[in-house]
Amino acid sequence: MEQLKVALIPLVRSTYDVEEGRRVFQKQLSLLKRFRDVRWYAPSQVVEYIESMTNFLNTLKKESIDAIVLLSATFHLGDLALSVSSEFENVPIMCWAVPEPDYRGGRVRLNSLVGAHLDFSNLYRSGRRNVRFIYGTVEDEKFIEKLSRWFNAIRAIKIWKDAKIGLIGGHARSFMNMDVYEPELFREFKIIVEVLPLETVFNHSPAEEEVRKIEDEYRKIYRYDENMDDVRLEKVAKLAATFRSIAQTTRSSALAIRCWPEFAMHYGVSPCAAMSYNMASGLITACEGDIMGAVTMLTLKAFGCEEMYLSDISQIFEEENALLFWHCGVAPHTLWDGRSEKTLDTYFAAGKGVTVGFVLKPGPVTIARIDHTEGWSLFLAKGEALETEKLLKGTYVKVKVRNATRLVESLVQKGFAHHVVMAYGDWYEDLLELATMRGWKVHAET
Repeated sequence: MEQLKVALIPLVRSTYDVEEGRRVFQKQLSLLKRFRDVRWYAPSQVVEYIESMTNFLNTLKKESIDAIVLLSATFHLGDLALSVSSEFENVPIMCWAVPEPDYRGGRVRLNSLVGAHLDFSNLYRSGRRNVRFIYGTVEDEKFIEKLSRWFNAIRAIKIWKDAKIGLIGGHARSFMNMDVYEPELFREFKIIVEVLPLETVFNHSPAEEEVRKIEDEYRKIYRYDENMDDVRLEKVAKLAATFRSIAQTTRSSALAIRCWPEFAMHYGVSPCAAMSYNMASGLITACEGDIMGAVTMLTLKAFGCEEMYLSDISQIFEEENALLFWHCGVAPHTLWDGRSEKTLDTYFAAGKGVTVGFVLKPGPVTIARIDHTEGWSLFLAKGEALETEKLLKGTYVKVKVRNATRLVESLVQKGFAHHVVMAYGDWYEDLLELATMRGWKVHAET
């Protein structure tokens, strides 16, 4: 997981119990070190005046800090937070209030909550939107969960800035809903798209040793269907090696691929099984040139999600409140249910294939898509993948949701493209936190 550089700045005012505020700061900083993927930066003393933190802020600039936590150790004047904000305009800020300790002498000792409220209000009203508020201490698990979600959102933003998507061949024929306006994509995510012609793949010659190794791996994982043969397998393995090589040479974080009709027509097989192989090894590949499907998967990967699948929603089972998540055969084999037979199939593209076939495992899932409809938007829902009988070719699973028909109607009528990411685990609140930070419209089905 991406390591973050986070500053913790304790703010105080001498008309309050500064010694208690200092004690709170030191204890909380010590406990925060439980976050193994966060490197903390903090001044040696609590801060009351702007002048006393000048050197520390200069250090943070040299370190290219990822986020700043303003700890309201006691109430303090608002110019401290405003000064930090002006020095780090694009760095996310968290305003942190801690619970009030026992009274002494009939006085509020810290007044931390009011200090953090003042900071947040000042920053928000001055135009900052990447500012959040948190209340509690590190000893509280709910506090840890909320702070972790904020860190995940920051990880996603950080990964976007270094990301490039290799778009191979454009989007699938007539799939204009997969298109994206690149300047708008860069403005929001800082992600670059490198367009690569299909010939880049068709003319590539990967290392023979790598191809043979991948062939052996396929044979260990899958059974051939009745029309599958070694000639097709060699083409699939060559494609899998080619995709990996192209991603490495172009330094692409993900590939979005126009997977039909040219692959079957000119290369001899469709790329589905090769895309499945690379997804299993950690390289994100999106079907049909779906750039925003790739962005959604990159975001989930930043959170720490390793099990996901770009899918169509192909059927509604109204009586069960369930949906069929199916695609032609691109899911990574790491999502296998452990029961169904795993096959290499040739049914797709007029019998040229090659796709993988199996049922996906049961378990809680998050359903998501980041897209640009009327502005940047997030579709979000929770579900439960069910044990599903193998009746179809391709990769699929039945997913129970709260209201299946309403979910599909919302997805369609809000203008989202027809691909969604099904991610194993509960990433609902992490995505919601990210959308809030970015100011996206959220269309959530709970």
